[in-house]
Amino acid sequence: MDLTPLKLYRMSRPPAKKRCHTNEEDIREFKEYWTEKFGMIKKDNKALCILCSESVVCRTSSVKRHFETVHKNLSNVTEQERRELISREMIKTKKQSDVLMKFISGRPSSNLVAAGFEVSKVIAQHGKPLSDGEYIKEAWLECAPFLFDNLSEKDKIIQRIKDLSVSRKTV
Repeated sequence: MDLTPLKLYRMSRPPAKKRCHTNEEDIREFKEYWTEKFGMIKKDNKALCILCSESVVCRTSSVKRHFETVHKNLSNVTEQERRELISREMIKTKKQSDVLMKFISGRPSSNLVAAGFEVSKVIAQHGKPLSDGEYIKEAWLECAPFLFDNLSEKDKIIQRIKDLSVSRKTV
C-alpha cells in the first residue's frame, strides 16, 4: 500500500464543516422593505412578485435577482416611477383579492360542491346516468315548500337547492 505524504494529509484532515450563516440578510423571513423596493408581498412564507405573480424564496439575494432579471425593464425608470408602478399593482392585486373573497364568502360554495358530489355519488351507486341530477333537483324544488313549511329559513333552503349544481356537465 502506497502512503504518500499527500494521501496521508487527506486522510488526517477532518471533514469540512458546513458554515452557519449568521448574516441577517440570509435568514429566510419576509422583509417589509421588499414590497416598496422590489414589488414583493408575503404569501404562504414566500415572497410573491405582484408584477408577475411568481413566487420567490424569502432571501434578499433571491428577491433582488428576480427583480433585476425578470423586471430589468424597470431599471431604467426613476425610483419614484417604480414606487408608483408598484403601488398601482398593489392596489390592483388588493382589488382582485377583495372581489374573489367577496365571491367566496357571498355563497357557501364549498357546501354546494360537497352536496353536488353526494348527489352524483348516489346516482352513480344506482348505476344511473348523471343527467338524472337535473330531475332530482327539480323534484326537491317541488317538494321543498311543503317539507320546510314551518321553518323560518325556508326561503334560504330553497335558494340553496336552486344554487346546487347537479347538471351532467358539472357533476
